[in-house]
Amino acid sequence: MEQFYSGVAMRRASADRGRGPGGRILHVTFSHPTPMCHRRRTPMSHPPILPASQGVEAIRERFPDLLRDESNLTGEGVERVYLPETAEEVASVVGEAARLGIPLSVSGARTGITGGAVPVGTRWVLSLQRLNRFLGADRDPGTGAPFVRAEAGLSLAELEERVRELGPMEGREWVYPVDPTEWSASVGGTVATNASGSRSYHFGPTGAWVRALRIVLADGRLVELRRGEAPVVEREVRWPEGFGDRVLRVPDLPIPSAKCVAGYGLEPGGDLLDLFIGAEGTLGVVVEAELQLAPLPRHILSLFCFLPQGSDGLEFVQRLKNEPALSPLAIEFLDAACLDLLREERASGRGDHIPDFPATAGEAIYLELPFEDDLEMERGIGVLEEALGWVGASLEDTWAGDEEGERARMRHLRHSVPEAVNARITRRKREVPGLHKVGTDLAVPDRSAAELYRIYRERRSTGGVESVLFGHAAENHLHLNFLPRSPEELARAKAIHLELAREAVRLGGSVTAEHGIGRIKRELVEIQYGPAGVEELRRVKDFLDPQGILNPGVLLPDLPEGPDLPGRPG
Repeated sequence: MEQFYSGVAMRRASADRGRGPGGRILHVTFSHPTPMCHRRRTPMSHPPILPASQGVEAIRERFPDLLRDESNLTGEGVERVYLPETAEEVASVVGEAARLGIPLSVSGARTGITGGAVPVGTRWVLSLQRLNRFLGADRDPGTGAPFVRAEAGLSLAELEERVRELGPMEGREWVYPVDPTEWSASVGGTVATNASGSRSYHFGPTGAWVRALRIVLADGRLVELRRGEAPVVEREVRWPEGFGDRVLRVPDLPIPSAKCVAGYGLEPGGDLLDLFIGAEGTLGVVVEAELQLAPLPRHILSLFCFLPQGSDGLEFVQRLKNEPALSPLAIEFLDAACLDLLREERASGRGDHIPDFPATAGEAIYLELPFEDDLEMERGIGVLEEALGWVGASLEDTWAGDEEGERARMRHLRHSVPEAVNARITRRKREVPGLHKVGTDLAVPDRSAAELYRIYRERRSTGGVESVLFGHAAENHLHLNFLPRSPEELARAKAIHLELAREAVRLGGSVTAEHGIGRIKRELVEIQYGPAGVEELRRVKDFLDPQGILNPGVLLPDLPEGPDLPGRPG
């Protein structure tokens, strides 16, 4: 029997959040009886809720995790923490903050590495961690394609489990295709940062899969916005539900030719929904999302191709991208320094968890290739074998598998690199407090990939700071991580990072392709758009949040400054 129920939520309803006797899924109606697209704006006035904690010392003791994220930045001086359980309670908190003119920080799973969820210069923390329900699934009435609804605090891992429980539809497995590294990230956080990952080359970032959002605006109104409801027409957007009679003019910005999450994503010919996606909580608080699902390929072949010393792995990547017989879901790159770092971790006894790989490997490419049948897979493997020959490699030097467990081991090898970087920096900080890695998040269009890679090689050879290069090669989006040993090397690495950011923009690219700006990368916004562009972004912020109460100090460099924030992008 098909396990998909139109108009029925797969919401967990028993004490263990969803299993009845014998583990059977309980089917209940949507939490909201009326579909999102038909619900009206919720009035601005809501009964106030009490904070979960008050007082700076009490909050520091009871909720220390809400004062930091993965950036290692820590907030101080927070007077109230709110843990709302409904969208209406979120609206109540934001409305009260607006009435009193009190700035607040919005917090989700706090997996970001740019300090966006850290309460610096704000007095209240609004945590969405208790808005964690899976609200239901349905089909698009036009296309029949399935979609789901979830609250902002639901983790991607939990969302994946709920989608899996829906079972096959029309003979296919379906999946929410956004694939960031951190699966403990929340739905709301990935929307707020327009998160992407290894498979975004094939599927696109989060924004490509968002159908609708429920948002609490800066004045406390709870509204719904559906894609197509407020399109950009002649560089203007009208949205009576949220703007009344006012008209928002699209910011006049140079648009990079590569993946970019710096600033606000509203462009000529675009859609207002995209303004809130990637806005890092500075324009509104996302409390619920309606997300399109994608059919999962029938077969996914995962491969780790180990290339010989002296080969050009990135040239190999470009050849794969130009091969019409292949349509990769992911192409990830590890340079020789990455493999040396992993070998050193294993040799020291600290890396027993790292999967083994050939001792002779110079660089490595991780691939995920989709196929619909065995014949198509056989042809694809033949094309790959020929491509490997271009760089002196072979299938004998390739780790391949099509089982989920094997794919997880390969991904673990790929993600062992940033883990090893962080571990090495942690050891160095014991000797030199204040050290941290400095990492780029730059991306450029195909036409500029070889030039940026040449610049990377040049700066690495002359900079005198240990570094590794890895990341999403399919999108020309590589992370150059510097591992300084001293304050002098740290300062040099920061300067090189800013220089490389300017080069990426000159080449038509972006200063941040997935991590966002947060608090610690605000100086990159002006590099991307120039002073006039920053003012255009500020105009949008003022239009939607004239009091500046939502995440002040995040994204825009001219918002209230916090303490000296070291640039630690990863």
